[in-house]
Amino acid sequence: MDSLSGIGVFVLVADTRSFAEAGRVLGVSASAVGKSGARMEARLKGRLFHRSTRHIALTPEGEKFLERCRRILCEVEAAELELLSLIHI
Repeated sequence: MDSLSGIGVFVLVADTRSFAEAGRVLGVSASAVGKSGARMEARLKGRLFHRSTRHIALTPEGEKFLERCRRILCEVEAAELELLSLIHI
């Protein structure tokens, strides 16, 4: 599940364009969010973000990965909703 939680963090950072804001939403430090992103980049052996002191932006690879990650998270949500509907029948 570590990969799945990392995907969720990645999507949140991409949406907010901020490690600090993603950390606020998740209730963790910006540093923890940044480290999560760095671990994902290390695992994928590629950069997902262009970082500067004031701005982050997705790399072209990050944009492509974001599309797939959003689909994955939608599928997980659909699976959870489907299971919940079966349990409550």
